[in-house]
Amino acid sequence: MTQTINATVGLRPLVIMTYANSGAGKTTDALYSFSNGLFIASRGALLPAEHVCGYKPAEIEATTIQDATQKLLELNNSGAQYDAVIVDDFSYLAEKTFTLIEQKYKRSSNNFAKFGELASVALKFRDTARHMNCHVVLNCWEKPPGTRNGQAVKGGPMLTGKLTESIPALCDVVYRCGFEPMRKPWAGVYKCDAKEAPFIVKDRTHIGTQLGTFPMNLAEVLRAAGYDISRLKGLEWQEEFVEGAAQQMIQTGGSRDHQLANDLYRSLIDKGVDFRVARWTLRDAMDRAVIRRGLTAAQKQFIA
Repeated sequence: MTQTINATVGLRPLVIMTYANSGAGKTTDALYSFSNGLFIASRGALLPAEHVCGYKPAEIEATTIQDATQKLLELNNSGAQYDAVIVDDFSYLAEKTFTLIEQKYKRSSNNFAKFGELASVALKFRDTARHMNCHVVLNCWEKPPGTRNGQAVKGGPMLTGKLTESIPALCDVVYRCGFEPMRKPWAGVYKCDAKEAPFIVKDRTHIGTQLGTFPMNLAEVLRAAGYDISRLKGLEWQEEFVEGAAQQMIQTGGSRDHQLANDLYRSLIDKGVDFRVARWTLRDAMDRAVIRRGLTAAQKQFIA
């Protein structure tokens, strides 16, 4: 299970949170983005890896947040290195953790003690994640906006009590997932525009905040921020191909993206590349072109 991945020099690994309703594609994006990552997931949660992406990821299970924290500590101490550790999904893990804590306090008259312990457990996980030698990605379900004690509360990750606000506050990046039906061939997007809707978002890399809405591709977002996200062993050729394809798309201004993508896809298939890998490759190329165009446009304006 041990792998050695070259870390990006001079850039601190990030704690990243994404959240959405079930089926939005956040797990599939993590699988595409971090093929050299370690997934902490429930059994069966990573089926898209082989069916959609064409590879089997490194994975382990965790039963509670405390268990996941211990596994992060063991991973750091072992010297094993990954591009990222992905907790899929953190909402479910938090739910199971709180259920056990509730059982512990079911005879207690102090109703706040259980929430205090959950907060302590979650913050210990966050502190451990902060000191990892790789990115840590937390996938969560979505909680809609609401009210608490008569005050409006933003929507965000579905976590118990005030963790919905406190855990994102301690992350470097928080993206909400969305859909743009006209975007082909993948309609999934990330959103990081605090003005658009009452949902928690943030981005200390400033890539998401410049773009507002952008392709659901964490690897390409991090590459745009200067991070080195490695390719799956045997697929190192993807990087040169993606860069060349993205440059072609940028030079044509976007009007021929779909035609170029189809032509390049067929060229890979004709060379015997597995169709899943070919789709993955063109996905990154198209998303890289869209992200670079968006950043160029954003950086040409002072006040939008």
